Amino acid sequence: MKKLLFLFAILLILVSCDVNEDKEAGDVTITIDPYVIGYVWGDYIDITVAPESADKVDKVVIYIDNDLLIEDALEPYFVDDYDIRNWDYAIHEIKAKAVYSDGSNTVATISVNYSPCPIYESDVTEISGITETDAENDLIVDGNIDSDDWHFGEQYLGEITFGTAFPNPCSEAVTINYTITEGLPKVSMIVLNTNHDIIEVLIDNVNLSSGDKTETWVVPANVNDIYRVIFHASDGSHYHGDIIVE
Repeated sequence: MKKLLFLFAILLILVSCDVNEDKEAGDVTITIDPYVIGYVWGDYIDITVAPESADKVDKVVIYIDNDLLIEDALEPYFVDDYDIRNWDYAIHEIKAKAVYSDGSNTVATISVNYSPCPIYESDVTEISGITETDAENDLIVDGNIDSDDWHFGEQYLGEITFGTAFPNPCSEAVTINYTITEGLPKVSMIVLNTNHDIIEVLIDNVNLSSGDKTETWVVPANVNDIYRVIFHASDGSHYHGDIIVE
């Protein structure tokens, strides 16, 4: 009987320790600016960490791609103007660990996709159609025209235009037309797949003079898929168009 009481007392102590060890740990929120639907862009970002029950936090540790960035013992917990200019155009992980006064801790992570230009919610809608063109850049008679595609035609004369792409569908390469009406804006052009991953950067923040221009994309070999090309200029012009590879 004494052995049973002893074991029961030990169990109560262990349970009590477990409860005490976790009682202060709370949720942690990571906020990134600029940030839209998983993407960051530009030269610098601001990182803010907001732990629950911040008055019980001993310190917050922030990591970028598993490398220690900062260990901060004073609220608010943030990093201003973190330089991302040397980042690859790929997915990066930001992790924050809040350590509480009772020794418990909470870890939060957020994955961000670094882009040479902004990507908006309208850019990551489901890709469902294309504007069909032939090898001479003529719209295919009785072919499909996607009203959400591109930004071209007489109604846009005097503006920066984007599109069309030809031939579309394509099998080896596709040529993308665009017009710069006033130089020298910084221009970017990127290609996303159906998972909205950046698979190629065609133009990376390049200052371009005015005039009619083309960009050629050599498409992935041995695929049948649809891709979205995003165009962005520093004057605020921002368009996308879809291409089928078959």
